[in-house]
Amino acid sequence: MKSKLGTLDIRDILHGIIMAFLTTLLTGIIDTLQKGAVFDWPSVRLMLIAGISAALSYLLKCLASNSNNQLFTREPV
Repeated sequence: MKSKLGTLDIRDILHGIIMAFLTTLLTGIIDTLQKGAVFDWPSVRLMLIAGISAALSYLLKCLASNSNNQLFTREPV
């Protein structure tokens, strides 16, 4: 069962963490390949920001969606 409008369940949180990890990993790889550099603090910081942003974006989307995955719509009766 999906979470209702304005709530999060453990599945939403796990999906958010997975999305954050994958976004961070891909951003880091792309950034490193473009710069031709080794992982240093500025690139790690960029990856952390991207990962946190992805996780928060997903969780906010889940909070604003009902159990049918419709944004800003009341629960069906």
